[in-house]
Amino acid sequence: MTEVKKNNKQRKRSILTLLISLFILISINLLGSLGFYRVDLTQEKRYTLSDNTIELLKSLDDIVYFQILLEGELPAAYQKLRNSIQETLDEFRAYNKTNIQYEFIDPAEGKDKKILNDYYNELTAKGLEPVIDYEVSGQGDERKILWPCAIVNFKSRETIINFVSSSQQMDKEVLINESLESLEFNLIDAIRRLTIKVKPSVAFIEGHGEADAMRTDDITRSLEEYYNISRLAINHQLKALNDFKTIIIAGPDSAFDEKDKFIIDQFIMKGGNVLWLIDGTQTNMDSLQAKSETVAIANDLNLDDMLFKYGVRINPDLLMDLNSCPIPVKTGQVGNQPQFDFFNWYYFPSVSNLNGHPIVKNLNALRFEFVSSIDTVYSAGIKKTVLLSTSEYTRILNSPAIISLRVLQEEPSKRLFKNKEVPVAVLLEGKFNSVFANRIPPEIADNPEIGFKETGENSRMIVVSDGDIIQNQFQMKNGQFFTYPLGYDRFTGITYGNKDFILNCLNYLTDDSDLLSIRSRELKIRLLDKARISENKFMIQLANVVYPVLSIAVFGFILVFLRKRRIRKL
Repeated sequence: MTEVKKNNKQRKRSILTLLISLFILISINLLGSLGFYRVDLTQEKRYTLSDNTIELLKSLDDIVYFQILLEGELPAAYQKLRNSIQETLDEFRAYNKTNIQYEFIDPAEGKDKKILNDYYNELTAKGLEPVIDYEVSGQGDERKILWPCAIVNFKSRETIINFVSSSQQMDKEVLINESLESLEFNLIDAIRRLTIKVKPSVAFIEGHGEADAMRTDDITRSLEEYYNISRLAINHQLKALNDFKTIIIAGPDSAFDEKDKFIIDQFIMKGGNVLWLIDGTQTNMDSLQAKSETVAIANDLNLDDMLFKYGVRINPDLLMDLNSCPIPVKTGQVGNQPQFDFFNWYYFPSVSNLNGHPIVKNLNALRFEFVSSIDTVYSAGIKKTVLLSTSEYTRILNSPAIISLRVLQEEPSKRLFKNKEVPVAVLLEGKFNSVFANRIPPEIADNPEIGFKETGENSRMIVVSDGDIIQNQFQMKNGQFFTYPLGYDRFTGITYGNKDFILNCLNYLTDDSDLLSIRSRELKIRLLDKARISENKFMIQLANVVYPVLSIAVFGFILVFLRKRRIRKL
């Protein structure tokens, strides 16, 4: 009888426990339906979207449709990228399920060779970049064309995303890692480009020998996705810059007169922003085509007093850096074909600052050409941030400086490259003081139509001591000039980070810093040791196949043994 009471009591306790558990589960589901909350337990907060991303997703009033061309039998690295894209889009859908739609397709599925080639040409014409993946196995090398890209549509608009840059020369795993780091940025940036309603106005200043439209063709087309881009000469017109938020002064080679300087100064005082791309010396590679030596002289632009007042000084010198970019040099001739070899050209520093300000964080190395040093000077209330510096092996040549191809034949002496981390790009922020304060007559200073201001509103400047950093390479083809993407070196096939740097500068100057915070996110991808995998392949397979099954069997045996033992005691 006692045993029956004990069993009944235990049964009631079990039923009560079940009812309480059901009540808790139902309550949690009811509470979950009233609100939305997620917990990201990853160390780098991989699944936590930025506030700006969430705000943009919630504001969508129509469907954004992503067509991602990564499907089918993919190599492991690209399968990881494909899964991460889907996870990120699912995160987007958590905040706007109705208006975020996507589809993964295999571009090669169901197409014969001719139709497939035509389709690939169509994709390339849209701007999508394929990659060629090489897999090495015991059966040999396997070559496969992949399209880690997406076509995005919103209403009647369309844009594309290239998740992987096909021209970057680096290990595949590192390349995929960088793609994963910029995944949220690429996806939300596409949405932003499609949904932007009012574009800020940005102007390239002309009239002082600045880089022309052909040399800035690629960056202009990229900037036009975010801004209304114009090219204008100030020509002493007081209101020439009134409609612009930011101006770009890219590589001038002749002096600014005082009237144009005054208009730029007052543009800054009224809250305007400036991207200064100014060479400290005058020289170029064309001078070395005919002879093996040339001279770099000071580039007198009549801007020194302005920049000094704002907080920087571009020095009339030339930097050499052991961490430099290669250039092709003719070393011989076979028949009618010239033979070229590549040599590091110390006058073209390769500069990066991966852990610095969001403007430069996680960018590929930048290519500079004949760059000068920058000093920061005292300017009350101005915050100065060095964005980019040369390596710890830098040499400073004061102008006039002789540039000779003979340095390619000599072994560089580190004793001469004794300068470390010389600044070449500086960010200035704050309320700037006018360089014309106490310099103009009262009839101008007090004229209400001119509206002269001695102290400005909050504004920003970025000063870079190289006017070539924004210029793309070009080539004559079939009687027409063909421009290459900014940062792409057509001789080496290397893509430098110049374009992303300029885009980031403009994003920051025009108050789109939320994009930078997304782009500069860093995800730690734990890459496998390929050499160790190759050496211990059998043991790794054994650990992943046999050990789990054996562990479950042992665990089950222990449970059965304990259960039988408990039954015997009853």
